[in-house]
Amino acid sequence: MANAPRRRSGWAAFLTGAADDGPPPQPPQAPSSASDAPRFPEAGTRRPVTRVARPVSSTPPQAATQPVMVQPDGRASIPTALPDHMAPPGAVIVAGVDSEGTEYILEDDPEAQPLVDPRYDYEDKNWVRYRTSWGGFLRIVGLAILVVVLVTSVRDRIYSWVDNQIDPGGQLGDTISLTVPNGASTNNVATQLANDGIISNATVFRYWLRCEGELSIIGFMGCDAEKTFQAGEYELRENMAFEDAVAILDEGPIPEVFFTVTIPEGLRLNEIVQRLLVVNNRFDEQQIRDALENPSLVSRYVNPDAPPDVRLEGTLFPATYDINEDDLADEARFLRRMADEFDNRYGALLDEVGYDPAVVELGLTDWDIIVIASLIEEEARVDVDRPLMARAIYNRLLSGMPLQIDATVYYAVNKAFTDTLFQSDLDFESPWNTYVSTGVPPAPIAAPGEAALRAALDPSEGDYIFWARTDADGVLGAHTFSTTLDEHNAAVAVCRELGYCG
Repeated sequence: MANAPRRRSGWAAFLTGAADDGPPPQPPQAPSSASDAPRFPEAGTRRPVTRVARPVSSTPPQAATQPVMVQPDGRASIPTALPDHMAPPGAVIVAGVDSEGTEYILEDDPEAQPLVDPRYDYEDKNWVRYRTSWGGFLRIVGLAILVVVLVTSVRDRIYSWVDNQIDPGGQLGDTISLTVPNGASTNNVATQLANDGIISNATVFRYWLRCEGELSIIGFMGCDAEKTFQAGEYELRENMAFEDAVAILDEGPIPEVFFTVTIPEGLRLNEIVQRLLVVNNRFDEQQIRDALENPSLVSRYVNPDAPPDVRLEGTLFPATYDINEDDLADEARFLRRMADEFDNRYGALLDEVGYDPAVVELGLTDWDIIVIASLIEEEARVDVDRPLMARAIYNRLLSGMPLQIDATVYYAVNKAFTDTLFQSDLDFESPWNTYVSTGVPPAPIAAPGEAALRAALDPSEGDYIFWARTDADGVLGAHTFSTTLDEHNAAVAVCRELGYCG
């Protein structure tokens, strides 16, 4: 006999328990004698699910071998092979008797239970297809259990891996200094932590932060908590748990150690250099000089026609500065701060005060105003005198008079303000000597503070032309302001008596 064709089993049959063994078996090959062949209805015309085919022992062969169909009412008829939809329910068809005396019967009984093995056997003529009672259900349950076991196993592996990222365990490593820059996002910080070996996985860390430490396989997609960290310096350890690393970051950066550097008002550029060397022994004079050559230090208010060697004079703002310990040896950075501070302070005063009408009438530039502020800074001793002195300077300029300010002579002859001036000094030819030159000097003579800058922008009202130090009203260092020469001469006499005027 030829080999049986290979049968295929589908998923539906596997899950439901139905035997999916292919078409019903074909009857044996017809013998050489046609009269000995049992006759069957064609297999394709019968309903295989509801038919039961079984051999029935019988008496010796009958004379008639024609198939007989017994109707439900008992009447007999000779049928032909009928399609399923035409076969009457409950009919019993005697298909015939073979040469061995075995009678073959096909019963049409939808309620009948198969009496033969439902497993397909190619050589078994009595094959029938049927559905078992419990096979399909048990297979579904088994498959469900298998799926649950697989999902649980995968889930446990994922959670175990995630837990190892969150808390790797083991010994902490070396101390790592971490700098969080200004404006750094949480993603930037997570990447820095992972790159430095402080945490094990930046991606898991980001989702862990978003979920506020409650990370799950499904829930993380809905996490949207925001987390930020302060900029600054931190010290952490390698191989840290997420919770421990975040606890240190939440405490804030390590407090910076600052050193205070004070630059008083009224210093010339060379005096500022010497002052820096005194207040910070980590500064180097040559490094300072080199940094002063940087064009970026030049104020945006400077006159482009001013001599190059004096463009920084008066534009490094005098104030008290805090210097981070790491910047104590950075001369260029500190000078940059002073230059920026000057432009910021003067710009803020311009926005607040604006220009006095005398400034507009005289056509003065911002650079001229800064120069005038430096004159006021060197001459005035008390704050109340500065706006009055500014008005006297503008009145002199409007009348075409020379300013005749002693502070400009000191600068022109390069003398300290405490030195004695001689007539030769007053006659010294210099654009800064306001005894021999009219108008505003070409550059500041010292670093003006905020009070002097404000006075130059917003002078007091009055017709004052002259001033002389008299300790007016008992205020040490105060000046007397006059509108006439006679008033001024009287004030000068007092100044001489006090030893302030030569």
